[in-house]
Amino acid sequence: MYLSEINNKGFIILRNVLNEETVSHLIQSLSKLNSENGVSKRKNSVYGIRNLLNLSPEIKDFAESDKVREIVQNFIGENAKPVRAIYFDKTADANWKVPWHQDLTISVKKKKETRGFSAWTIKAGIQHAQPTVDILESILTLRFHLDDTDEENGALKILEGTHKRGRLIADEIKETKLKANSFLCKASKGDVLVMRPLLVHSSSAGLKPKNRRVIHLEYSAEKLPNGLEWYGS
Repeated sequence: MYLSEINNKGFIILRNVLNEETVSHLIQSLSKLNSENGVSKRKNSVYGIRNLLNLSPEIKDFAESDKVREIVQNFIGENAKPVRAIYFDKTADANWKVPWHQDLTISVKKKKETRGFSAWTIKAGIQHAQPTVDILESILTLRFHLDDTDEENGALKILEGTHKRGRLIADEIKETKLKANSFLCKASKGDVLVMRPLLVHSSSAGLKPKNRRVIHLEYSAEKLPNGLEWYGS
């Protein structure tokens, strides 16, 4: 049932995946990351962290744990491995909106000009690129919620089924927004949103800003072409 739902809609919310003890452990692990390259702060408040798999052994262990791998394997098979991890928060000091978009970027260990790979850039010292659509379609994203999340603190909004339309340009996203069903991904602490990166999504600034801590993990069982390597692997 879950596989059919994510294939059709591009997402599913799994409830009560993490218990209170695990959530507290993850928050404590994140609190240790304060000044490393890849940590974004505003008024001494950390609101974003890239490269979590390398910065935090605890987060890497969590990403590779049996509990998380069991979820991933149900969707993309037992050969899947974590390839990227990011942390987001929204607070009164860091309260932003994100326009409708698809997640089109992956991180790799080293740049190597490859057919179909474009938009090469460096983020937090890590090489990123936009790969071919088949690579993007191989990725499964898990967003673990460490706080209750709704419209008041900027919950994610998605356009159902849009992951099946391939890579969209800006005008196509605008047109899609008028036709597709929009869904607000309300989640409780401990829930996980499972989604495909090509699903068109956005988030509003929080109406009443408070913590909206999310650990964003990406997995793939796909081997990159031309000798390229996933950065997080």
